[in-house]
Amino acid sequence: MKARPRIRDTVKRLDAALAMVRQDRWQVSGLRAGRLVILAEGSGTAAQLEPAQRRVQELTPLARRALYERRAVTISTIHTTPAGGVEDWELDWPTILYAPVNDPGFRPVGLLIIGVRTPFWYEGEDLNYITAIAGSLTAFVTAATDPLRPLSRPERMVAYLLGEGLSSPEIARALRIDRAEAQQAVGNVLRKLKVRSAGQVSELLEDRRAGGPQLTIASGD
Repeated sequence: MKARPRIRDTVKRLDAALAMVRQDRWQVSGLRAGRLVILAEGSGTAAQLEPAQRRVQELTPLARRALYERRAVTISTIHTTPAGGVEDWELDWPTILYAPVNDPGFRPVGLLIIGVRTPFWYEGEDLNYITAIAGSLTAFVTAATDPLRPLSRPERMVAYLLGEGLSSPEIARALRIDRAEAQQAVGNVLRKLKVRSAGQVSELLEDRRAGGPQLTIASGD
């Protein structure tokens, strides 16, 4: 499946924006079921979207800290990593920065990860700039990790009704369509979501609700 032009434009603009700060590699990932789904990444002069079969990776302790504290977190060591031959840049490179992707006051929906091959210490101005870039990616990451993204608007309505436990005849009555059309719509939803039952659709919807942005209200204490 080819990426939509506007998504490619977003990645292209992101790569240009990150060229303004010291970095040798960047990665944008969305949160899904407690893990990171890699959506796009850049290295040197090349930026790319991940293919349809996206890679999934576990959260590192520093990534968890950035998500928990909802702020950019960076670590730098004094060793230098030579070009080439690095199996895991996120763990092996001397400088890594994690910036949560979220709107102010909302739970993060993903991470912007930046790496440098040599020791580098990001200062306040750079951190503020990267934090702003990460925040601007919220809509992109939210849309890209939406499990209902393959569905059209009418099919989403069918998915919601399936998730509530309605049968095909009940969906037909709710949407005022005939049973054959409802059965076809249900089949299309299951096929596009790559699931076999209404129960699995319900699980996807629950995961979608759990993974979506949630407003945090500070206590008055």
